[in-house]
Amino acid sequence: MARIGIAVTRLLDGIRWSAVTTAMVLALAGCAAWVERAGVVARDEQVIGTKLLRPQATARACSSSLLGVPLGKDADLDVAISELLARDDEANVLTNVEIRRQAVVTGVYNRRCVEVRGDLGRIIPTLALPMPGGHESHR
Repeated sequence: MARIGIAVTRLLDGIRWSAVTTAMVLALAGCAAWVERAGVVARDEQVIGTKLLRPQATARACSSSLLGVPLGKDADLDVAISELLARDDEANVLTNVEIRRQAVVTGVYNRRCVEVRGDLGRIIPTLALPMPGGHESHR
């Protein structure tokens, strides 16, 4: 009977250590996500009018690492935006931009992604002519 009691105690100790180890691994692992918004993203400083080329276009760039060693190239916001702008030869602006970042961090395997969604467009230049005197009330 004493042997059975010792065997059960050892079994329970093993289960407890497995549970503790699993809980610690899950506590160290993490996942995060957030959303950022921007009205207009453009390479030119003076954005006045745009021509919509592709509504709600989406691009995603991800990078991973294993034990701190990068797997492949580093992907960031510039990569995702460049991918979007490359979809149309006329495109030079993104409007109504939504940026999502996601990260899964375990300490062993880590993955970070950035997703950009927005309206792909082209800037339309406009010309502002000065008004002759006496017409200030029309503004």
